[in-house]
Amino acid sequence: MGILVSKVRIENFRSIEILELSLSTTNVLIGANNCGKSNFLKAINIALGQSKNISPEDIYIGKDEVLDKSKYAIIDIMIRPVDEANNVVSSFSDFWIGVFTDAWITTGDPMGDYVGIRTVLQYDSLRNDYVLVRKQITDWGTSVSEVTVSRRKNFTGDMNTYISAFYMDAQRDVVEDIKDRKSYFGRATSRVELPQDRVSDIERQLNDVNAQIVDSIPALNQTATRIASIASTVGAANGTIEIEPLARKLSDLHKGMDIIFRDGEAARLSVSQHGMGTRSWISFLTLGAYVDWEKQSLLEDDPEADSYIMLTMEEPEAHLHPQAQQKLYSQLCQFSGQKIISTHSPSVIAQANLKNLIHFEKINGKTTAHSFNATEYTQEEINRIKREVISSRGELLFSKAIVLCEGITEEQVLPIYFGEYYGIAPAFCGVNIIGIGGQNYKTFLSLIKNFNIRWYIFSDGESSTIRTVKKAVREVFGIEAEQCDNVIILDNHEDYEKHLLNSGYESEIVEAIGNHEGNPDYVLNYAQTRDQTVTKREKTNQPKCPTCHQDIYVDVVRDYSGPEGWHSAIYDCCTSKQAKAKYAAVVAEKIISLEDNSRRIPPKVKDLMTAMHSIMSSEGGLRHETVAETTANS
Repeated sequence: MGILVSKVRIENFRSIEILELSLSTTNVLIGANNCGKSNFLKAINIALGQSKNISPEDIYIGKDEVLDKSKYAIIDIMIRPVDEANNVVSSFSDFWIGVFTDAWITTGDPMGDYVGIRTVLQYDSLRNDYVLVRKQITDWGTSVSEVTVSRRKNFTGDMNTYISAFYMDAQRDVVEDIKDRKSYFGRATSRVELPQDRVSDIERQLNDVNAQIVDSIPALNQTATRIASIASTVGAANGTIEIEPLARKLSDLHKGMDIIFRDGEAARLSVSQHGMGTRSWISFLTLGAYVDWEKQSLLEDDPEADSYIMLTMEEPEAHLHPQAQQKLYSQLCQFSGQKIISTHSPSVIAQANLKNLIHFEKINGKTTAHSFNATEYTQEEINRIKREVISSRGELLFSKAIVLCEGITEEQVLPIYFGEYYGIAPAFCGVNIIGIGGQNYKTFLSLIKNFNIRWYIFSDGESSTIRTVKKAVREVFGIEAEQCDNVIILDNHEDYEKHLLNSGYESEIVEAIGNHEGNPDYVLNYAQTRDQTVTKREKTNQPKCPTCHQDIYVDVVRDYSGPEGWHSAIYDCCTSKQAKAKYAAVVAEKIISLEDNSRRIPPKVKDLMTAMHSIMSSEGGLRHETVAETTANS
């Protein structure tokens, strides 16, 4: 029976003013860059006693705030006993009772016994520096401020022995690890657990081999003789200099080591000659091997012992191609211990369990985080979210805001209008625009709600689509769509193309299509060719045929005469077959190039952009000069 860090509370640490999370055996941190994921990983390592490097910069301060030395940071963790399947149980095993002792175990909690550890980062006037202070949490309470703690207390010796945390950041390279004795590779290869007489014998042989290599190679021998003169130059008459082709001490073996990787029938190459993907992932595998070795060493000393391992890892997918990233998560899950993994890879997210995802974001400089609450959904709903969103649109989980729209047309044009309105591409400020075909609003909104991602809807005005949107908003958020400023619905049964025509962009559409096709009369020719042709057969309300008893149908004929007919011709040209994808962007580019600023954004699109003002201003989004102008003219 083992243990698990089940809860974490953090206050005033780096970008985290206040944060509380529950953890599983494997946890996947997602979110945009600079949202606080690395700060969370750092806090975990500090709380478990594996990092003592702290500074004033670790204390959160707000805008225009000056750090007062009386201000401190708090990291609280709750450790629970778990069974073989990592399910929480009520009491610790005898082994862990011996490790924690009564000094750290809190009893009497309705959920069972736990170990609560408060780590305080505070200023010490005697040392004139920030220090770490540990305290036992005797009552977890409902918030950081309501926790009951003991006096200052140190970890037991067994806690330091049997509880370990290992951190690997995104800046990893096994080639550098080989040279660094403090790396996981260096630590593993420099520990020599052999009898001293055996060590002495091997090192004597290494000395002999070194001497033979130098004596056998004239260039090395001559170089050794020449550089030996440095002794007299610096005034050290008895000084000696030797060339070491190989390490002479077993503890220094890592300095001369290399990793050779042979791909099939290819030549044997040093890992330094491979790409960063291979080098980065070997570093992770080295970590896994080192952790297993540490665990095995403990068991060899005491077969009845147990150990707790926390692995905190940043962006393990770095430099790996998409197919390799898909295999990555299953390999990480095989590593020993509890794991917290930060990632920017939709491929990794697609392999993870939804309940293990934790979404981080930063709002007004403060980090917040939200987990997926699987208890709110049936298994069928979870499967649908996984299939329809995570597997195909995983990138949305890294968004600061999401715009759900009808389809490929809106997905193409809204980024163009957004760029014109705000002077920046939506992707650059974390806004993701997704065309979902008008059917999966509930699935997307469910995931958005759980991760507290800001959202907007830009919907067609067709009756069936409006019903779908309203139902989804009502079922997911418990409110009516009419109450939401972030839900923009086109009027009068319009779709996007009809909205443009009804808003007076007839000539711009015709000109844009003509330019694209290299024929200014393209739309006119389209209308003339198809005018008075049959579009479909339509059932009438007439009585059935008395002879054959079949319904009566009539031909529906295109009529492109008059202004209304001309609009119909333009609409049909814009929406026929592949025309939506073909013309949408060129028409939008034509519209945003108009001299009249007030017409550069279609009315309902402008409503959407206006609704997004709050998110853009709060996130520091750049705003184009046309924002003020279009708002003034709206």
